[in-house]
Amino acid sequence: MQTFRGEIMKLLKGDIDIATNILRRQGVDNPSNTDIATAFMRYHRSGLLENSDWMGNQDVIMSAEWKTYRQALRDLPQNSSPQLDSNNNLTGINWPTKPE
Repeated sequence: MQTFRGEIMKLLKGDIDIATNILRRQGVDNPSNTDIATAFMRYHRSGLLENSDWMGNQDVIMSAEWKTYRQALRDLPQNSSPQLDSNNNLTGINWPTKPE
């Protein structure tokens, strides 16, 4: 899986393969680095949202910090310009900080 350095995320071959396969299923046969970056951002964001879905259970009171975090994740596509550079660094995304 990828590693973080501030706002930069290093994608491994498996990460790129995941994004490429998602795009191919959507009919994109020769995806650009930007296509791959965007697809991976959406894929990773969906996982982060899924991992925080438990906060929406009826027996859990979601704090303002968690609400803000989850909204920031949902807003990533509109607030980001994902790019994949020649070193497979995913840039252009300001990932929100997960509350403790």
